[in-house]
Formats: sequence, C-alpha cells, structure tokens
Amino acid sequence: MSVLYRLYQNNNKKNTKAYGKWYAKAVQTNVYGTDELAQEVQRNCSMKKSDVKAVIEELCEVMARELGNSHTIKLSGLGTFRAGLKSTGTVTVREFNASKNITGVKINFLPFRTRDANSKVYSSPMTSAWHIQEAPKNTVLPEPNEDEGEGGEGNGGNDEP
Repeated sequence: MSVLYRLYQNNNKKNTKAYGKWYAKAVQTNVYGTDELAQEVQRNCSMKKSDVKAVIEELCEVMARELGNSHTIKLSGLGTFRAGLKSTGTVTVREFNASKNITGVKINFLPFRTRDANSKVYSSPMTSAWHIQEAPKNTVLPEPNEDEGEGGEGNGGNDEP
C-alpha cells in the first residue's frame, strides 16, 4: 500500500516564502466508489453487498440531516464531520447580512488520530501502514472539479504550502 505523489513547483509570486520551491502533492490513480467499497466489505464480513450499500446510502442521508441541524458527527476510527460556512467579511457587526455575506456551505472533516503521551506526536491508525513513493508516469487521474460534488482534499491535506 503506497500513497503516490508528484512534485510541483510553486509559481505563486504572492507567497514569497514558498515561491519557486518544490513540494510533494498526493495523486490519485483510481476512484473507489460505493460499489467497490461494498464489495470489499462483503468479502470481509457476513453482510451482503446490497446490505452494505443500503447502510452507506442511509448513513449519507442521516449525516446530511444531522449536519444540517448543526450537529457534529464523530465516527470512531474514521473522524469527525462538521458543517462549515464560507463567508465574506465586514468591517462591523451591523454590516453583516447573512443572505449577502454567507456565500456557501461545506463539510469540514477532521480525521481520527491519537496522541502519544510520551512523544506528544499525533498519528492515525488509518495512515500508519502507508508508504510514500513517487508516482510513475501516466498513472495519475485528472484533478476532480470541486463543483462535481465528489469531495476532495480541501485545505486539510497539508500538501499545499
């Protein structure tokens, strides 16, 4: 199991500390959808693929409803989901108008992690077995369009300067 990366050079002249430096960016080689996930879960437990798919679909509906009610969702071993807002700022509180200044909604995700008491270092059971290696040529999927609704890395990936 390896997480693949490609190197890219920062060409944003506004970010003077990062400009011209090379960074690693995780790349994707395949899309593992609900069907594939359900098939894999079926192989590892006693549930049928159709049952797994039904649970995933219902989970999505319940999560959407609960996030829409300003509830935090915490899935053990996976992470925490919260509703978030995109908004433009105003100089004073009186100037703020929700219909004008709130420009969008989003879902914030914080992966599950633990902290070692001695070293104070955080780690995630989901990522502990990963290996990192440079991606071979021609193995990378095109970047998904954020508007397509397929999720994405957001700003939580730390692979951008």
